[in-house]
Amino acid sequence: MFTTENLLLRSFQDSDLDHLLALRNDPDVQRGKTFGPVVPRPPKYKDFLRSLAEESTLWFTIAMRDTGEFVGHCLIRISEYKNRDGEFSISLFPKFWGKGYGTEATVFTVGHAFSALGLQRLSLCVLEGNVAARRLYTKIGFREEGRKRRGNWAEGKWEDIIYMGVLEEEWAASHSAAVSVTED
Repeated sequence: MFTTENLLLRSFQDSDLDHLLALRNDPDVQRGKTFGPVVPRPPKYKDFLRSLAEESTLWFTIAMRDTGEFVGHCLIRISEYKNRDGEFSISLFPKFWGKGYGTEATVFTVGHAFSALGLQRLSLCVLEGNVAARRLYTKIGFREEGRKRRGNWAEGKWEDIIYMGVLEEEWAASHSAAVSVTED
């Protein structure tokens, strides 16, 4: 379990499943996260969410530090350890958007992935329409590495899928003053 200025980042617990299902059923969250249609997810979807959490290399349930209120989750998946390349993903309930919590959780998680997991790069993909996420990723050091043009149909129009990445040395150079954290 880790804490940042405002957040508690902890391991997955079964009690998170109802929150995770509600998060994945939020149309605004779904719109920014999925390449498929925005549709309600049934209770059985919790099985997928449990396996996603348990099979991730690093999973943090994000909660408010002071109240324990569920905020969202972030994860790192490493598909091929030989290349030391992880894939990052984050989801927060919309009521927590625009308050800096996504930045706080992302900076901690990415920094932790480089320092504790020994990764040499982190990758992610983001939908062109998710402007706030693209702005966040660019602000903290991710660079666009490619695009799948017209890769997603959403809200009556095509949008690109943008691939971004950051190398460990780029991260270290721009984040020498790390976020202060405590390990509980």
